[in-house]
Amino acid sequence: CVSAGCATATQVAMTYVGAGHGEYAVTTTYRLVGHQSGDLRMIWRMKVGWERILGALCCLLLLVVGILAFLMLNSGTSTTTPPDAPLRAVLRSNLATTMTTTMTTATTTTTTEETWAVPPMPNRILDIILPAVGECTFWGDPHFKTFDGGRPSFYGEGELYIVKSDRVAIQSRYKSTLFTKGLAATNKIAVGGNFINGHVIEVGCLEDGDITVDGRAVLAGFPATYTFPDVEGARIDYTSEGRLVDQATGVFSDRHIVHMDLPLGVRLTVLRWVNYVDFRLRMPRQRGQDGGCGNFNGDPADDTTEAIFERDGARVQDVDLLFRRRTDVSVGEGQKKLLATCPEAQMEKAKRECVQELSGTRGASMDIVQLQSCYLDICFGANEKAPEMLVAMGM
Repeated sequence: CVSAGCATATQVAMTYVGAGHGEYAVTTTYRLVGHQSGDLRMIWRMKVGWERILGALCCLLLLVVGILAFLMLNSGTSTTTPPDAPLRAVLRSNLATTMTTTMTTATTTTTTEETWAVPPMPNRILDIILPAVGECTFWGDPHFKTFDGGRPSFYGEGELYIVKSDRVAIQSRYKSTLFTKGLAATNKIAVGGNFINGHVIEVGCLEDGDITVDGRAVLAGFPATYTFPDVEGARIDYTSEGRLVDQATGVFSDRHIVHMDLPLGVRLTVLRWVNYVDFRLRMPRQRGQDGGCGNFNGDPADDTTEAIFERDGARVQDVDLLFRRRTDVSVGEGQKKLLATCPEAQMEKAKRECVQELSGTRGASMDIVQLQSCYLDICFGANEKAPEMLVAMGM
């Protein structure tokens, strides 16, 4: 209508103006009508972006690093970190993947994304499919380098655990020597547990005498080899060849080295000197593991002498002793002088803890000599320089 006073009629229509330029959007509603009764189908597609590809490449790289570290460990290069730690770290992390749902019609495409979280893999599962392998060493008077890199020391005499677990038990006997200024050095080790069918292997210093299995002397010759008739693959070799634990012993040309290849991947090297032994242990982590070599949990901070005693006790209990008898414990003048320098608060703590932690060791919690031996470890177990302190005192 073009005449005055007439109203103008307007026709409305939707026009496409480009994404982000309009005020309306098309929505589509779908209704499930049953199998082969409609004209649309839902298609599931996994979104694989560059971030997923890079993540996979990183995982592969970490796996290669882990393998290389393992090869280094077995070729003699020392490490304080389990060689499979990078791969375990990936499996222990929070992973996620994204699922993309796409619905397509003749005119529109609708896409939705949903993220699926993958929870961290528990350590108990990792230990089955990917057991951690590490190395623990100890030497001298005696200083440890645990599986996790901790550095506890043990200066008192007696029998202690090196490894305590459900299947593997390794114990050490510490005795005073002149070269350690009266402080203890590792005199002997004993290996037992159901992983070797209950047998007990004892290897001591040269002064201690024979190497024994179940109390019977073996390896009488040198070099020599002993194989177990009822433990498949287990053997002990006695040779002059092997890598030293303490480089200071490189001046000694006469070497007597015991190599044990045992089940579960446990490999022990014991270097026998005149009145003490050095020791290297390589093994996979065991369930419930603890002892002087630490709890193998990746944290060196809880591998202190005091923390180990709190978990395992200060000495091996009578019922668990692998050695045929206990050693006679003594505390010399040098040890007494060192104890006199223990701070009062630390000594009071040692007195409380040693009475409790020596429970189960026959008469030890009431024996002043055994208690003083324990006090040495509580007061000075974090001090690798205790022998130097004795030298400064004129001992």
